[in-house]
Amino acid sequence: MLLHLDGATEKARRRPTAGLAARAARFLPPASGLALALMLCAGCSGLEAPPPEAAYNGADQSKSSPVPLPKDYGLHYQLTVQAAEHWRGMAVDVAAQVYRAYAERPDLLPHPIFVARPNNRPFSVAFYNFLRSELVARGLQVAYTPEHNAASLEYAVQSARFDPGRFERGYFGGAREIYGAWEGRASDNEIVLNARLLHNGRFVLHCSAIRYINDEDLPLYEDPQAFDPLAESRRNIKITVKR
Repeated sequence: MLLHLDGATEKARRRPTAGLAARAARFLPPASGLALALMLCAGCSGLEAPPPEAAYNGADQSKSSPVPLPKDYGLHYQLTVQAAEHWRGMAVDVAAQVYRAYAERPDLLPHPIFVARPNNRPFSVAFYNFLRSELVARGLQVAYTPEHNAASLEYAVQSARFDPGRFERGYFGGAREIYGAWEGRASDNEIVLNARLLHNGRFVLHCSAIRYINDEDLPLYEDPQAFDPLAESRRNIKITVKR
């Protein structure tokens, strides 16, 4: 005897996992049925999982290498700090993000912001004052001293010195292929400015910015005595060994 198969039955016959999921879900709690359905969704949709090697973007499967080969990034631009006005611009960016974070958290509006200064380097002092000015200008409450239940806005500068030859030693031939006769060179020193807004021990905001700096300007940012970016200074302890 022949049985007539309609379209739905025919699809279920071709994809048995669909019927299996439906039958198994009857005997499982709702949460378990949902988990089973998610596990079998690839079979239900008729899509095959990609092979593992497809996870390596741009991999050439016809060749092999014990390690990945170096490759240049696409062309990017990075700002260079040349003046105190650029410091103010960085403070404007952070203050704007803090303002947006407060706008998304109405429960924080009654709580003032205390800005913590990490050290006494010229950048840190100037950025501290720029940041407070920008926050007040946006109508936010800024505490002069730490207050109970206030939000804490902290920032730190991480400096990094790179290989002086990195700019000319591009894996695609160097920067001159892009800029032609341009004779400029990227600075060897960069800074990463990290800012975080905390309330009751939880992050409200965390943001970062990267800038080139002039090699001669590194002392404006780096605290030679600081072992922790958020520490004020490091104590030097002299140990004398008696023999």
